[in-house]
Amino acid sequence: DEVAAIVVEPILGEGGYVVPPPSFLPRLRQLADRHGILLIFDEVQSGMGRTGRMWACEHVGVVPDILITSKGLASGLPLGVMVARADLMTWGPGAHASTFGGNPVACAAALETVRLLEEKYIANAARMGEYILGRLAGWPEKHRAVGEIRGKGLMIGIELVKSRKTREPDPEARAKVLERAFEHGLLILGCGESTVRLMPPLIVERDQADFALDVLDRCISEVEK
Repeated sequence: DEVAAIVVEPILGEGGYVVPPPSFLPRLRQLADRHGILLIFDEVQSGMGRTGRMWACEHVGVVPDILITSKGLASGLPLGVMVARADLMTWGPGAHASTFGGNPVACAAALETVRLLEEKYIANAARMGEYILGRLAGWPEKHRAVGEIRGKGLMIGIELVKSRKTREPDPEARAKVLERAFEHGLLILGCGESTVRLMPPLIVERDQADFALDVLDRCISEVEK
C-alpha cells in the first residue's frame, strides 16, 4: 500500500554495466503485478537500439508500465520521452507542462533517428556487439586484471580487479587504463567502481572496433606490468 513504483534500469548503467540474470525482470514484473505496483524502466542508456534491440527489456520479453528514454533518442539534440500505458495517461489539460518540451527540431531529429535505427543500426548494434564480445571472451584468461566481461549489443563492460579470486575492484588500474587509452587515441569512460565501459556509436564498423580493442588490449597489458 505504501510503494507506488519500482524504478530500475534493465541493464545497470553508471553502476557498472551489469546485466541481470534472465529471470530478474520477469520476477520483478510478477512482484509488481501481485502488489499493484507500477514498474518503470529507465532506458536512457540501454534503449534506442543500444543492446541490439530497440529496448533492453525486449531481451527478456518484459513490458513495463512506464518507460523513459533520452540521450540517443534525438542523436545529440535535447529530447526526453516518457511512454506509459494509456490508462495511466489520463491527465487533464494543464496537468503537465514543459518550457522546452516538444521542440520541433529535436522531434524531427528523433523521427529520423528512429527511422535509421529500424532500417539498419539496431541490427548493426547486435552484429557488432556479438563481434566485440567474441573478441573479448578470452581476456579474463589473457589478462590477470580482467575479472569479468559482460554486456549486450554495444553496451559492454570490462571489470578490472586486483585478483580474479577475490574479485576486489581495482579503480586505480582502471584510471591508468583510461589515461593510457587516451594517449593512444582511444577515448573511453569508466562506470561502477572499476569497470571500463565500451559504448561505441551504433554506426561503428569492424575496423574501428578492431582499433579500439587492439589499443585497449595493449593498455591493459602495460598497466599489468
